[in-house]
Amino acid sequence: MFGKKKVPEPVYDVTQKSVKTWWGGTKLVRTTKSEQKKMKAEILKKNPKATVIDSKAKRKQQREQWDRLDDFYDFMDDDTF
Repeated sequence: MFGKKKVPEPVYDVTQKSVKTWWGGTKLVRTTKSEQKKMKAEILKKNPKATVIDSKAKRKQQREQWDRLDDFYDFMDDDTF
C-alpha cells in the first residue's frame, strides 16, 4: 500500500528524428530502416527494458486501432434493438 511505485518502462519512437532547418529551427523527419536499426540497438544497449517503436510496430498499432474503430462502427450500425 505504501511501497514504492513501479516506474513504467520508457518508450522510444525511432520512426522520426529532429533535424535543424536552414533558419535555425528544428523539424521532425522520417528515419530510414537502417537508421531505425542503429537507434534501436543504441537504446537497447543503454536500457534493455525499454520499449522501442519502429515502423513495423507503428503500422501494427495503427492496424489495431483501425480494427477497433471498425468493430465500434459495426456495433453502432447494428439495427437489431
